Amino acid sequence: MSDKKTFKGLSKRAQFLLNREEGGDMDFKRSVSSFKSDDIVAFANSKTGGTLLLGVDEIKDERGRQIGKIVGCEISDDSKMTILNRANSCIPPIEIDVFIENDDALPFYRIEIPSGKNKPYCTSGGTYKIRDDGQNKTLEPRLLLELFLEKESNTFIDRFQAATKELDNILKVTHNLVHHQKKDIEKDLITLRKTLRAISDDADLASNLSKNAHHFSENNYQLLQEILQEIKIIKNKIDLKK
Repeated sequence: MSDKKTFKGLSKRAQFLLNREEGGDMDFKRSVSSFKSDDIVAFANSKTGGTLLLGVDEIKDERGRQIGKIVGCEISDDSKMTILNRANSCIPPIEIDVFIENDDALPFYRIEIPSGKNKPYCTSGGTYKIRDDGQNKTLEPRLLLELFLEKESNTFIDRFQAATKELDNILKVTHNLVHHQKKDIEKDLITLRKTLRAISDDADLASNLSKNAHHFSENNYQLLQEILQEIKIIKNKIDLKK
């Protein structure tokens, strides 16, 4: 829908609606004063929503159809505020779009009322209405219950989807965390293997050094014994010559 709220002439939508009969999704009102909160809740509680044309009267065309005739209405900040206040007074408040249409010197309001997301809606006086067969009808208890159940089921679905989305985000974060931790653990294992290999190599080297030192010590001891024996023999020879 266009963001434009005021038309110098008639919008294509207004032209289309004026050539239609009143029905389940459209109603004519002669003035702002004839516009009630019942009209808003009736359309908001329906499946399709609807449009109200304020400042448009009903006439019969040559085929006997009741179509719209522009009679115009007061266009002012006060009248627009009256329209918005009636929408805001509904329970819960209903969002509407208010457009100003112009046909020569006969301006009028076009009010678009979408099907509400928070059904069922009622007036500030607690009246529940729904648009049906071109009329605003009081909601029967059975249908009212259906709307309440539909609202609760939609609320449950929204909460379930939100919870599922949150759980999915948690799982993604957990997966990424585990993935990074796995990489860190693998790096630590590689480092540990290198360290253990280095310790093992150092141990082998130390063992070899120890064995070599022991062998070297034994050889030196044997050599020292042989030298002492030679010295003893030499000393005995000297003593005999004396």
